[in-house]
Amino acid sequence: MSELEIGGRTLGKIHADANKRKFFSHFTGFLDGIAASGAIETGEVEPLLIECREFVRRIADEDAFEILEDFEVQLLEHETIEMMVSMRETEIDQACNKSKLNRFLGFCRGLVCDGIVTVDEAHGVVSFLESNPELLEIVGVRQIYVCCIDAVEDGFISPDETRDICDAIGYIVGDSYADTGLSHVFGVGNFDEYRFNDFPTEIEGTLICLTGTFRVSPRRILEDEIAALGATIVKTVTRKTDFIIVGGEASRDWLEMNRGTKIRKAQELRMKQKLPNFISEGQVLRCLKA
Repeated sequence: MSELEIGGRTLGKIHADANKRKFFSHFTGFLDGIAASGAIETGEVEPLLIECREFVRRIADEDAFEILEDFEVQLLEHETIEMMVSMRETEIDQACNKSKLNRFLGFCRGLVCDGIVTVDEAHGVVSFLESNPELLEIVGVRQIYVCCIDAVEDGFISPDETRDICDAIGYIVGDSYADTGLSHVFGVGNFDEYRFNDFPTEIEGTLICLTGTFRVSPRRILEDEIAALGATIVKTVTRKTDFIIVGGEASRDWLEMNRGTKIRKAQELRMKQKLPNFISEGQVLRCLKA
C-alpha cells in the first residue's frame, strides 16, 4: 500500500499536521470572538467552558485547559483571553488563507455563541475582513460582511440586525450555542434542506453525493440502500449532482472546521442554479425506515 493512500503513514501525517493548524487557528479565533466585546459577557461563560472542554478532550489544547483551571479557582479574566489570543496569533501563518479562514470562522462562532452581537463585535468582523479581503470571495463570507456593515452604520444593532448576522454566520458554522446549547467544534453549517414529498420515487435516476460523518457506519451501508432505490452515488459534486446528503458531524479532515469542499462547492453551484439540493442524514434515515 502506498503511504499516500488512505491509511498510509505519510497521508496520515499530512492530515494530522493540517488538522493541528486548523484547530489551533479556529480556537484562536473563537477566543478572539469571546473577547471582542471588551469583556467576557455573562452569556458567553458557559459556551466558552463547553468549547474549552471539547478542545481539551479532542485536541489537548493547553490554553483551553488553562481557561478551565482559571475558572475553577475564579481567576478567569478578559485580559487572560486577550493575552492568549495575542500569543497564539504569532504562531499562525499569516500567509495561509486556510488558517485565516478557520480563524475567522472561529471568531464568528465566539462572537455569536451567546446569541448577542454588539457594535464592537460587528466592527471586529468588518475590520478582520477588510484586512483580509481575499476571504470575501468565499461563499457565505460576503453576506456576513454585508450584514455587519449595515448593522454598524448607525452605531446601534437592532434585534433584527442581530438575527441577520447570526443567520449569516450560521450558514457557514452552524447555529450559535444560544440556539442549541451544544458545542459546534465538529458541527456542520446550516443549509436550506429539501423536503421529500414522494420518497423514494424522487431519488430514482438522480445523482447523489454524501459528505460528513454519518451515524450509519460504515457509510457504504447507507450508500448501498440509496443505490438500491435507483440513485447513482457519486464521489464529487458537479453541476449535474441532484442531491448532497450531509452527515450530522463534520469530518476532521475538512478544509474548514464546519464544512468541506463538497459543501462549499454545492453552495457555490446553488448560487448559480437550483441544484444540488441539500438533504440531512436524519431525513434520509427516517424515509428509509418509513
